[in-house]
Amino acid sequence: LTKAGGCGPVRGKPAALPRLAARIVGTNPVSARPTCVAFAEAQFAVVEKAAPGTTITLEAEIKNVQKTNTWNAVGQLRGSDPALSKEVILLSAHIDHVGTGRGTPQPGQDSIYNGADDDASGSVAVLELAAALAGGPQPKRTVVFAWFGSEESGGSGSGYFVDKPVVPLDRIVANLQFEMIGRPDPKGPPHRLWLTGYERTNHGPGHVKRGAKLVQDPHPEQSFFTRSDNIRFARRGVIAHTVSSFGLHKDYHQPSDEISTIDFAHMTDAIHSMIEPVRWLANSTFKPEWLPG
Repeated sequence: LTKAGGCGPVRGKPAALPRLAARIVGTNPVSARPTCVAFAEAQFAVVEKAAPGTTITLEAEIKNVQKTNTWNAVGQLRGSDPALSKEVILLSAHIDHVGTGRGTPQPGQDSIYNGADDDASGSVAVLELAAALAGGPQPKRTVVFAWFGSEESGGSGSGYFVDKPVVPLDRIVANLQFEMIGRPDPKGPPHRLWLTGYERTNHGPGHVKRGAKLVQDPHPEQSFFTRSDNIRFARRGVIAHTVSSFGLHKDYHQPSDEISTIDFAHMTDAIHSMIEPVRWLANSTFKPEWLPG
């Protein structure tokens, strides 16, 4: 909350009016990301005197509503075991990026934000895991593969999924979201992936015992656990993590996130290391649990 004009410029541009979070028609509103609300002087003076924790309700007419479409792509590999097939492993990634024309391109660049690492790399991982599982013995548990739209604009795709799930949420044993695995993270050990929220559950160690090259997220200050589609499921009680190796590279959310920057040896090794652990999870009776606190 600030005075009129006090929201400040963003990347050298004048301050714009606050933007409401996108919402899917017929579902619960997706939680808004932090924004700025500017008051006229008189109204700000009143708000400034309010005690901390005071609830302030703003009412306004929404004009110029823009409607558009987003897409989720979902596949299912049914389990073979009469009892375990009722339990579900969810493997997911997001298929959107941030579009085109955000500012002036750098010399030699176009204005297309390709998202090769974010998150074409994760989308490929889920495709490869789907192919590996479908090409082998039918798993005992059911495996759902989901590619979510509109992660970048607030998680509308995964928000829709948790509101209208293809299987009941209480049947989802675990969710692994694959996000930005196209390059190694120099802050972690070589040829490793990290797992957001590793310290929150017993899920990560279970995979590591089966050969997954997973370590704890080396960037806790970035709060990556809450910054991908997994958080939609975690907030509903589902054990949900993101698998990544994002090393805070300079091409994040830039047109330069091109396929030429992908380390395919790292990415191939990373995906391959997850096949047997995921296959184990799809055939075991292991159910990960939240740790105390």
